[in-house]
Amino acid sequence: MDLIHPGSKADLAGALRAASEEGRRLLPVGGRTHMDRGNPVEVDAELWTTQLDRVVAYDPAEMLIVTEAGIRLDELQRVLGEGGQEWPVDAPAGATAGGVIAAGVSSPRRLRVGHVRDTVLELELVTGDGRAVRSGARTVKNVTGFDIHRLATGSLGTLGVIAQVALKVRPLPQSRRTLVHAGDGGLDLGRRLLDAVPEAAAVLAAPDRVEVRLEGWAAEVEDLTAAARAQTDDLVVLEGETFPARPVGGAPVVVETAVPPSRMAALVEDLEDWTALVGVGLVWFRLPSADTDAIVTIRARAAAFGGVAPVIRGAGGLGDAPLPALEVQRRLKAAFDPAGILAPGRGWGGI
Repeated sequence: MDLIHPGSKADLAGALRAASEEGRRLLPVGGRTHMDRGNPVEVDAELWTTQLDRVVAYDPAEMLIVTEAGIRLDELQRVLGEGGQEWPVDAPAGATAGGVIAAGVSSPRRLRVGHVRDTVLELELVTGDGRAVRSGARTVKNVTGFDIHRLATGSLGTLGVIAQVALKVRPLPQSRRTLVHAGDGGLDLGRRLLDAVPEAAAVLAAPDRVEVRLEGWAAEVEDLTAAARAQTDDLVVLEGETFPARPVGGAPVVVETAVPPSRMAALVEDLEDWTALVGVGLVWFRLPSADTDAIVTIRARAAAFGGVAPVIRGAGGLGDAPLPALEVQRRLKAAFDPAGILAPGRGWGGI
């Protein structure tokens, strides 16, 4: 397969324009860390963004960094760390900023830091036919037009290639701590702990384990720890970077379900090897193989509760859950990628 490595935004636009004219199908690629997300696609070439890795501007006082989208996360976090800050996505070190946004991957610390889309203030997108589109603004008062930067988040490269982003960053917490309860408890204990410690960055519940992530000022973390201990004394305290950034383990196949938080208990009933993000509604199921029956069962339950269950590692794709406003999605695809060359069929509804 051919590989295309544009070295500038002009090169990127030229490559897309040429591919559109030739009808050459392309798969946008960043760090290859989220390639299993979306439906499998057949393409003629991969378009890599990793040479677009320049930091354009960074002012710690403004809590804003502007960078080309191909920068690797380890380098981005290194630059931010020198300013005592972070981009709170907890993606693999080899992932790229644009790839994380295109995949719509958020940190398990979402209760504290929000969804990745909320950190994208401005985005430059190059469409399938080579047009450069800018959306958002580095200051809220200058925001006008459509929220294309939000539309691009989670689009899996089907609408355009992200070339540059302005990201809202946050201070590194003074203290980080993980509280671990091993044994029974599961979702019930997880919910009680979240009720007692609503300022927690995350509460992860599994059938035999609950983990609570605390971060902030040292005194704040001590107070939150005391509140959690009021629910159960059986908590092991782990200091520092001990919380699982991606709570999916090493399983070859992982299904990520999203349902209303109130339906998580019914979703996991009688099922095994799962981890739930309490208060958010995400549940990850780890499977030893691409067991079609197991995936079908999980998807049927998620659909019954108004949710979805894409496979995010291994074979399985997005599934056939009905897509809201499918015709609108098709019109957007036609507007941004008229020749249909960008990751055709990778998105929801086969878009």
